[in-house]
Amino acid sequence: MDSSLTGKEGNRTQAIAIRQVRDWVEQLPIGDSLTLRCESNLSEKQFRVWKKWFTKHEDSSWEISEDHKAFFFYKDK
Repeated sequence: MDSSLTGKEGNRTQAIAIRQVRDWVEQLPIGDSLTLRCESNLSEKQFRVWKKWFTKHEDSSWEISEDHKAFFFYKDK
């Protein structure tokens, strides 16, 4: 990953990734969870970009962990 997490290429990559995450959430059995961690070379920047996205566009069921730079989803009934 290069340093461009925003702009034209960043948006395209992010759209592909979020579509895949939404598919995983849909297929997730009740009682299971999904965790996404920002572990890239630019993890702080990656976390800021994804945090902004999850806060504005995704289900409020997602938990955001600042300490672990991670996003957690638990599928309940």
